[in-house]
Amino acid sequence: MCPELDSLYFSLSRIASCGFPRLLLANFAVADLDGICGIGSVIHDGELIFRTLDQRMRIVTSLLPELMSAKSDGTDVAVVIDVLRATSVMTTAFESGAKQIFTCCEVSEAITLAGELALIDQMHQRPLLCGERKCKPIAGFDCGNSPAEYTPARVRGQTLIMTTTNGTRAIESASAAKRMIAASFLNLTRVVEFLRGFELVHLVCSGTDGQITAEDVLLAGAIIDACIVEYQATIQDDDSRLALQAWSSSLPVAESTPWMSLRNEKGMQLSNVLAKCLCNTLGGENLRRLGFEQDLQLCAQIGQKSVIAERSQRGPTAFELLANN
Repeated sequence: MCPELDSLYFSLSRIASCGFPRLLLANFAVADLDGICGIGSVIHDGELIFRTLDQRMRIVTSLLPELMSAKSDGTDVAVVIDVLRATSVMTTAFESGAKQIFTCCEVSEAITLAGELALIDQMHQRPLLCGERKCKPIAGFDCGNSPAEYTPARVRGQTLIMTTTNGTRAIESASAAKRMIAASFLNLTRVVEFLRGFELVHLVCSGTDGQITAEDVLLAGAIIDACIVEYQATIQDDDSRLALQAWSSSLPVAESTPWMSLRNEKGMQLSNVLAKCLCNTLGGENLRRLGFEQDLQLCAQIGQKSVIAERSQRGPTAFELLANN
């Protein structure tokens, strides 16, 4: 009927331009289009889009940012992972009411940006400088990189400027993606819900000092597990297969997969097992050695937060709370 229906995604405006009657969003009245056109409907962040019924999500994974260049073409959404601790901090900060988070690779860049933003917005509070180097707080900064620091009393309504050893560099490496979110175990459930409807998902693990680290691999595996169960996603590379195997073997459950166990409301039980796993990862050992063992427990609480940090601008890179949160 309409040549444009052969494309993968359609916004309502495009459907309307083809002469279809206005859709009743309040009732999600899409059955006629499903039947007539052979397409499936998806409600994504408040927008009704459509995709061919035989088009399934594809997932690729980079276990280090340095390994992602060959896989980055055509990425619909990059999911940046730094479990210990940058993306866990970002999730916590937005849950606590932070307004915006800018990410910088270098300390000097963060300090310069803070000065520039303070000059632009002199009537409000200056941005908070946040982050770490080698797991330790940066001298002269307002906050380190522990989720415990990002309380509502500290960050509500604030703009944050963050620079970390690994996570913010991974964000920069994935900058070419059409969309980008920050994932942690804390918002795992919400991340999986968000990914519904995307065609090519790229999971980008931050690693630790240029080395693959198990905590990021485990979260990548958890996301893959969930997307296979929920969306029949296909995995496209060995990095994804390795991540899925690591996740499945590290959290043995009675159900067919750990994600099925989470769906059966066993999140607390799995969080306790995960916290023990994090103690023995490269990133976890670094934190324990420096006295940040409490952060391992905080970062292992699966699905305890319902917010997502989504990139809202490039140059400088900034994240805001996902709109429908």
